[in-house]
Amino acid sequence: MMFTTKTEYGLRALVRLTKNKNKGPLSLTEISKVQYISRSYLEHIFKKLKEDDIVKSVKGAEGGYVLSRSPREIDLFEIIEAVEGPLAVFYCMANDENKMPCSVKGCLTRKVWDELQVNIIKTLKKFKLSDLVK
Repeated sequence: MMFTTKTEYGLRALVRLTKNKNKGPLSLTEISKVQYISRSYLEHIFKKLKEDDIVKSVKGAEGGYVLSRSPREIDLFEIIEAVEGPLAVFYCMANDENKMPCSVKGCLTRKVWDELQVNIIKTLKKFKLSDLVK
């Protein structure tokens, strides 16, 4: 399993919003310049972050994006799922209608994948966005 640049860039942008928390909204153009990330790629990422209530947009001349909640309330798991989609360590564990279903009864390795997935999710939920700026 490998996270994509959506996760890396999304986290970098959210850290930037966290550091700017009490100074008002940041535009995607500002974030793009400081983080060296394509603005159009950020638009795609922020659309997903907004849909999952991690960020909210502020309209107007001084508008942009802010966190929708405190960074202490946003865990890394929800950020990653927002930008990447459901987390699955193996194809048969994805909740995707297009994937081959797993034959749990005859699967000799399923208990390993189950435990691995549980531990990855547990770890990602333990870390909050605020932990990345300490």
